[in-house]
Amino acid sequence: MKEFYAEIKKHIRIYLLFVKTSLIAELEYRVNFILGIVVECAYLATKLLYVFIVYSNGSDVSGLSPDQVMLFIGTFMILTAIYTGFFMVNFNYISWRITRGELDMLIVKPVSLQFHTTMRYVIITIPIPNIIAGVILVSTAWRRMGLSVGFGNILLYMGLILSGTVLTYSLFLTPHILSFWTVKSNSLIDIADRLWDFNSMPMQIYNKWLQRVCMFVIPVFIITNFPVMALFDTLPPFYLIWGLLIPLAVFLLVRRFWNHAVKRYSSAGG
Repeated sequence: MKEFYAEIKKHIRIYLLFVKTSLIAELEYRVNFILGIVVECAYLATKLLYVFIVYSNGSDVSGLSPDQVMLFIGTFMILTAIYTGFFMVNFNYISWRITRGELDMLIVKPVSLQFHTTMRYVIITIPIPNIIAGVILVSTAWRRMGLSVGFGNILLYMGLILSGTVLTYSLFLTPHILSFWTVKSNSLIDIADRLWDFNSMPMQIYNKWLQRVCMFVIPVFIITNFPVMALFDTLPPFYLIWGLLIPLAVFLLVRRFWNHAVKRYSSAGG
């Protein structure tokens, strides 16, 4: 048990070092850093059109009020910031590392190969605007709907955000693991990106069969819908248990899939 905790502490220290070096690298070219934030703000403005359209229309969307839709969109922005800032760039580098033989050097390091490969880089410019906008939208909608700001509500919301983050990591890492066999898996990665966009609006706008598929087969709707549904008290107990357990189950499956892929990895030199 002591060895386990020692490994956890070691990986936390290493990850903090990754964050530090990534931030230094981005700030080395400050003009690019500022331009990156400006570009992301422009992209964010297009996403905020959802909120403007809903509020200007003033009508419900699939039985959801404009304030409820705002809470959904704000949650989506927060999780988008987490995905794009902490995971996406690392996932995209996997096939590059394989073809260049970089894994040959990483595989012998005294640290988890999956951890090093999927958590090495942190992008600061993308998350900042999304986190700020997402928190503002969530806070505004929370206040306008008169939702309780009690410890229980906040803990439930943050717990499901954490579960959604674990599920995001696991689901969207999967197509990139296929690069160990196919080298390039761009088509599957593009499909995964489209699945992420499904979360930009409440799942109620989709028909029933698609909702079930995206909750129980490819559980992408759990990521952003369940935290908000829990606040509305419209999340059945079974769904709540499912939303807390399935991320761990998928993570363990993806972990085994990763180990299986690494065992069959051959270096760039063959």
